Amino acid sequence: MRLTILEQSFELMPERAVHWLNESTLIVTDLHLGKSGHFRKSGIAAPHQINQTNIKRLDSLVNELKPDRLLILGDLFHSDVNREWFQFEDWRANYPQLNVVLVAGNHDSLHDSFYEKANLDVYNDLTEGNFRFIHDSSAISTSEFEYLFSGHIHPGVRLRGKGRQSIKLPCFYQTKNQLILPAFGEFTGLFVLSEEKAECIYPIAENEIIQLNTI
Repeated sequence: MRLTILEQSFELMPERAVHWLNESTLIVTDLHLGKSGHFRKSGIAAPHQINQTNIKRLDSLVNELKPDRLLILGDLFHSDVNREWFQFEDWRANYPQLNVVLVAGNHDSLHDSFYEKANLDVYNDLTEGNFRFIHDSSAISTSEFEYLFSGHIHPGVRLRGKGRQSIKLPCFYQTKNQLILPAFGEFTGLFVLSEEKAECIYPIAENEIIQLNTI
């Protein structure tokens, strides 16, 4: 699904990512790597393969698109360091020429040394031209001249059938001056946002993106 925003081209991808074509940048958010390991350490059952599955999905996208930059809009890692972080470090070492930028989220609490070792450039808030990239946009004021890309919410939408059937799907959620990305990571949950406040919602159904115009 191709969008033109402020004369720039963005491809919404069913893999829960955005490809900023003009800047050869792959944008993702809320991977929450290490979450399954964190849950298991706390005695909560969680699948062992979730972390590797997320990394493999990211690897496939990077290999397919060959971007110059990977921009992560926060919550790369879920909690305290565990062996699943080192799985990410191993993956990162395979792409030394890839510029990886992390806009820190509320879960990105590792010591700076871990980000430095993984060769990540870390920001709390990143502005490029009229585009602003941030993890959680709820606590900031915006200018009419800015367009926001954010994550944090794990947006979802509920689609209803003619009967009582319904399904909840991850989505890209677009307003006049903002695009909220779906969580890239699995095992992250969904938060259903109001359709009334959106200009357009793009649910992800398996390998397709659907466009729902709300105004």
